[in-house]
Amino acid sequence: MKKFFAILIMLSFIISFTALIGCGPKYASKETMDQLQEAKSACESAKSEVKSLESQINELKNEKAAKEAKVVDLQKQLDELQGKK
Repeated sequence: MKKFFAILIMLSFIISFTALIGCGPKYASKETMDQLQEAKSACESAKSEVKSLESQINELKNEKAAKEAKVVDLQKQLDELQGKK
């Protein structure tokens, strides 16, 4: 009986040890880390580009609003001039 328990304990230890080693931390390779860094860099670049384009959109919206206001003003002037003739 003692022999059976000794074998059982030994087998459970071996299985536990194997499971712990197999489930241990896995480290990324240098190539994977380089790819990750490249992806992060591309992401930051894209975010910067988005901010730039959003700024450009706002500038163009302001320019459009100013031109629309000028069109309304010129239309009023045209109506006044046509009314005098």
